[in-house]
This record gives sequence, C-alpha cells and structure tokens, in this order.
Amino acid sequence: MKMKKFMACAAAGALLVSMLAGCGGDNADTNTATQAGSEEDLAYKVSDDPIELTFFYAGLNGTTPFEDDYPVFTEAARLTNVTLTGTVPTTNTDPYQAFNTMMASGELDDVVTANKSDFDQYAGQGAFIPLEELIEEYAPNIKAFLDENPDVKKGITSFDGHIYFLPRYENSGTAKGWYIRKDWLEALNLEEPQTVDEVYNVLKAFKEQDPNGNGQQDEVPFFNREGTMSDIYNLFGIRQNFSINEETGKVQYSKYVPEYKTAVENAAKWYAEGLIDQEIFTRGANSREELLGNNTGGMTHDWFTSTSSYNEKLQESVPGINFDVIAPPADINGDVWEDTNRTQEYVGWGLSATNEYPEETIKYFDFWYTESGKRLYNYGVEGVHYNLIDGQPEYTSDFLATDKSMTAVWNENGMALFIGGYKEFNAERQFMSEEALVGMDLYTNNNYIKDAFPSLPFSEEERKVISDTLPAVQSYMDEQEQKWIMGTEDVNSTFDQYMETCKNLGMDDVLAAYDSAYQRYLSN
Repeated sequence: MKMKKFMACAAAGALLVSMLAGCGGDNADTNTATQAGSEEDLAYKVSDDPIELTFFYAGLNGTTPFEDDYPVFTEAARLTNVTLTGTVPTTNTDPYQAFNTMMASGELDDVVTANKSDFDQYAGQGAFIPLEELIEEYAPNIKAFLDENPDVKKGITSFDGHIYFLPRYENSGTAKGWYIRKDWLEALNLEEPQTVDEVYNVLKAFKEQDPNGNGQQDEVPFFNREGTMSDIYNLFGIRQNFSINEETGKVQYSKYVPEYKTAVENAAKWYAEGLIDQEIFTRGANSREELLGNNTGGMTHDWFTSTSSYNEKLQESVPGINFDVIAPPADINGDVWEDTNRTQEYVGWGLSATNEYPEETIKYFDFWYTESGKRLYNYGVEGVHYNLIDGQPEYTSDFLATDKSMTAVWNENGMALFIGGYKEFNAERQFMSEEALVGMDLYTNNNYIKDAFPSLPFSEEERKVISDTLPAVQSYMDEQEQKWIMGTEDVNSTFDQYMETCKNLGMDDVLAAYDSAYQRYLSN
C-alpha cells in the first residue's frame, strides 16, 4: 500500500472515521480466513477480502523491529483477514530516530506504534485519527476494557479530549524489589534491615567484616546497574523523577524539593565510606553479572524476574549464594513503600490519517481485546506455544525449555509486543522462578507499591516549555549531584545556590506545565 503525505490529508482526517472499506489488496495468500475453520475463527474476520496494512514498529523497550512472519501475527491474519507488513528494517537499532525520520518525511504507515507523547504531539498536526467514535461503533471489547479501567482511559486521552492510540496494558503493578545477600547476613549474624539505620549498619558490616570470606576488603555493599542513586533516595522519602505531593496534590520533582538535601547528603556520606559502588555511575548494565559473579556484590534494587535467577545461575561458581528479596526498608519517615510501578498507558498503536481502512483497522485492534486475541497475544499459538489445561493456557515444556530471556523468547514469536494489547501477568509467572514469585507476592500482598505517575495530556504550549527547559535543568542537576556524591563539593554549603540555579533555569515553569496537565488529566 502506497503511503501518502499526512499533511496533505490532515483536513480529511475526520472524514476517514466514517469511511467504508474499499477493495482489498491482491495478495491471495493472505486470504486464509475464508478456508474451513471453526465458527469462532470466522467470527473474528473483519473483511471478506484480505487487507494489508503497513505497520511502523521500530522496536521499543527491548524488542526489535516487526517481522512479518511472527507466528502470533500470522495466526492473527488467518483469523481476521488483516495482514500487517512491517516497514522498519530489522537491522534498525534506534526506534526513536526511525520514528522521527518517518514523521519528518510526512509518509506515515497505516498503523503506527509509538509513545503517548508522540501521538499527542503529532495528532495536533493531523497525523493521527481520533478513535472514540470508531471504538463506540466498531470495537465493543475495547469499549468494555476502557469502561472497566477509567484510569487508563484518562491516561490515554489527549489534551484536546480525543483518544489517538490504544495502550499496552499490564494487569500487574509489581516490577522491582530490594535484594540482599542473605548468606552474608547469616555469616555475620545480622538480621534483614528494616530501617534506614539498619541498612546503613548492614552495608557497613558488608564493607568491613569480609562476608565473602576471602580475607580481602573487596565487597561492594550496594550497587545499581542503572547508574543512579534513586533507590538510596527512596530511603529518605524521595520518589523518582516527577510525582504528586500527597499533601498539596501538586506535581513535584525528586531533585527539586527541600528533602533532597538530606537524601543526597546521606548518599554522599555512604559513598565516601565505600558503602555504595564507587563505579555506580559508570559500571553499567552488567553490574549484577560482574559483582555477583565475582562474589563481591551485597545489595541492590532491581527487577524480580531477572534478579531472582542469579542463585541458580551462580550456584557452581559462587557456592551457597543466597541473593534474595526482602521487604522495602522503612524510610526515614517510617513509611514502607516501593516506588517502581509498571506503567500502563505510555506505549501503544494508532491509525494514521492516511489509513484507508479505519473501520476494519479498529475491528482488527478490537480482536486483540477478545479472549482469543488476549490468549494469542500472551501465549502464542495453541498447540505450538501453549495448551489449554482445565481451561487455562499453559506454555508447553518445549517452549519454556530455553536459555534465552523471557523477553527474547516472546519477541521472536511476536508475543506481548508494545501494541494495544492486554498483557496478563500469568503469562510472565510461568517463566519465573519460585523465588521471584515469592518476592513479587510479598510486595503485592502487602500493598507496598506506590501508584505510578500518570501519563499526562500536555498541550502544545506546555510541551514546548518542557522541551525547551527541562533538558538543561536536568543536565545541571545530574552534574551537581555527581559533584556532591564524589565529594568535590559540599552539600550543605551549596544546596541553596543549587535550588536557586534550578529556579533560574526555569524549573518552576516546567512544574507549572506539568501541574496544568495534571489538572487536565484529573478532569478527563
């Protein structure tokens, strides 16, 4: 299908909502839905003639560009008579550059996967079609999903009141937890730390009392593969990045609140005493492999699914290792909480203004919210990737028998991609170790997890204020933070000037833009 310039079609975008389907493509091989099949199979067919839609999916959050022969999407084409054809080369490694290149060209694919902020930005230029009327008339499963999840509907609604994309939704908020070497605690006759002071004392003992027993003071008490201090700041009551002040109801930023002084002052002290990885800003993503693998890493805060796998991975090279989950230590205010929450509505797919089949496309989107569509999205093809056992999908033993990561296995089959779909946590649970499940249940059952900061509907003016101002402020904040942590500048004597500089750089204007969008979000 030839792509058209979206700018030339912007004025006609609203009319496309009511267009009827034209003739289909000429690829007879895709017309498999007309072959003999069950009534259930035939129920999902959205067109008698096969339809081919161009699809922009450049690979987000660890996935790779779309491949046309994914088993999941081949089965979806059989059921719906709609085939997606990827346009991004599979060799592409920069999804954001690919998206910006497409938008700059003005030639959009029929279906586009992107971040909410991208949809918000370009919808005002006529690039994407509003979906509410299409959903109301042709997508009963999507409509029911949004009615049952009003917070998601609020989160995907743009500043102009329209919905331009459908999100990848996850039905679990659990993501990360605190991990510690429990075998080291046992060796030093220590209890699991439950307060900030106890965390400090445990890390100090890890540093000074040789828990790995090699006669050297080579332990790295706390490490973090993401290269930030945000986990340490949590212990001092500071949430990551933007959050809502629970007392004022206003938007605030982690490194622009008075409490940040206490947090960074203590982090600098801990770093100076060697309790925090001296290479925390530079060691990189392989910190777990390196520091657990050489038996020197003591404590971290990370994803349950992957972090719980190290005891099994390292049982031969690090005998007796017990790197396990603990409850979040209470912060300095006595509150026990977990900051990381899986976001629900930041990434998904929408229809470009040049899509000639809006009715059929929204019906295709709706398929992924049916029970069969959700099973296909999460578990793959029945009889190939999973079987129904007592009515419940269970991955086959052959599918689970892999040395690859869960994300890699899903991606190579087209499962759980970042499209508008319902990601069931049960599918992930089947890949997880018993240790990871126990940890996740600990955090979920005790309601430790804070609500995620919502995806906000910024106006064009608000977005401009943020894009023009925030990068420079954050750059200054990060630079000053490292000076404090490394000890090249004193927190007490420079903090007031730091706050004044942030203000002069425009941080108050950024917060005003965020707060205006937050009030709009609340009213959606």
